[in-house]
Amino acid sequence: PAMSGALYYSDVTDDCRLSGLTLPDLGNPAFDPSTGAPPKLRSCRFSLSRDGQAAFPDDAEWSPQGGMYAREDDNMIELGSSASQQALHFPGSAPAFKPDGTFTYIRENEVVEWTTSCPRGSRLFTLPGDNATVRCRRVVLSRGDLRRALISADASGPLVLKDLKWLSDTRLITVIGDAGVSGYREHLSVIDREQLIGRVVISEFGEGLRLEASPRGSFFTAWYGDSLVTIRDQNGDLVTLPTIPRVRALTWSPDERWTAVATEHSVFVFRTNTSEPSVRRLPIVAYDLAWRP
Repeated sequence: PAMSGALYYSDVTDDCRLSGLTLPDLGNPAFDPSTGAPPKLRSCRFSLSRDGQAAFPDDAEWSPQGGMYAREDDNMIELGSSASQQALHFPGSAPAFKPDGTFTYIRENEVVEWTTSCPRGSRLFTLPGDNATVRCRRVVLSRGDLRRALISADASGPLVLKDLKWLSDTRLITVIGDAGVSGYREHLSVIDREQLIGRVVISEFGEGLRLEASPRGSFFTAWYGDSLVTIRDQNGDLVTLPTIPRVRALTWSPDERWTAVATEHSVFVFRTNTSEPSVRRLPIVAYDLAWRP
């Protein structure tokens, strides 16, 4: 299949201004009526909405339908809509959206979701701009669930949920801190929520492991800062990657068939998870990347 869509990037040659190319012709989205101009932003790291119409500096999560965003700063979450000036602020960390649009986050070391399936006696609330829909908060992964799912991790100390991304409505990847006897480690784990089966993919001595997931949840990456630690499929198995040193950003095409990576000097595009893929070099220098239809 031919690559298509728009590849947005923070242009290192222009003070990290958000720019873009249409693929495969390398046109400029600013002059493409189907995509329109990129949002105005200067930030080396950025997060782009699903439709490419809104962007934030650094990290943000976007709902699959594109209407909502969530971002975190110092254990406070901001949940809002790019169409509204109103936003909610509340304690929590690692905001995320399931593929079905359900909002989740970490609260008191448990994964909770906001659901419309509320048992009798639940504390109910509504969201700004949506007073018609009543929701409640429900635990979807408790501390006990976490311990049972990670029974193979040799986790001796208290387990602390640090980050998560949903690959499907029932499968998630997590970063779990473990202050064990041998020192602080972080376990990168794939957890099946329904069967409570967990697989520890890697365990690293260090702090600050960061996760990114592909658009359809087939793949994910783990990073320390700007350094790529690993790229895996939804089962936690290694993904084939061409030998490209010092990758600092990675994104997938919306259909996940293509992967783009940025290094200090270039951006490369290749077929996802194929042995010996042919690599195409793009004439741009980028710090961060996002691929949209």
